[in-house]
Amino acid sequence: MIDELLLTAEALLRDSQNPASRRRAVSATYYAVFHALAELASKSLLPDVSSDSWEYVRTYRSLDHGPLKSVFLQLPLKDDARFRIIGQSVVQLQVERNRADYLPNEPSLFPSTQAADLIAQARNVIAALRSLGDEEKRKLAVCLLFRVRQE
Repeated sequence: MIDELLLTAEALLRDSQNPASRRRAVSATYYAVFHALAELASKSLLPDVSSDSWEYVRTYRSLDHGPLKSVFLQLPLKDDARFRIIGQSVVQLQVERNRADYLPNEPSLFPSTQAADLIAQARNVIAALRSLGDEEKRKLAVCLLFRVRQE
């Protein structure tokens, strides 16, 4: 579904004269990255479990949009340059998705070039996630799905 969401975003962008299409493209772009994170977490923590099992689905659905902004700013992710870059992009895409989904009608919001740049950024994030080693994926999965308890 991840690659299909990016293809959908690109297809929507081809109708660049339509502001709603550009906004939907930006939203789909963020969701491609969100699903890439959910898939990474699920496959990292449950490598031998079928994606249609209840355990996999529950793990996949455990990823929450809210904490994404802070997860990449906390240890151990904040000290790793690759995770910082991924995190900055994830947060930017999330902010733009919120603008696309919730701002009032504004025809000039998301010119075609900006929407195309966001799609390219999402492709880079997804490629970076896919290139992580198993240990890095597991670290990211734990950070994404489990909150840190304060002493």
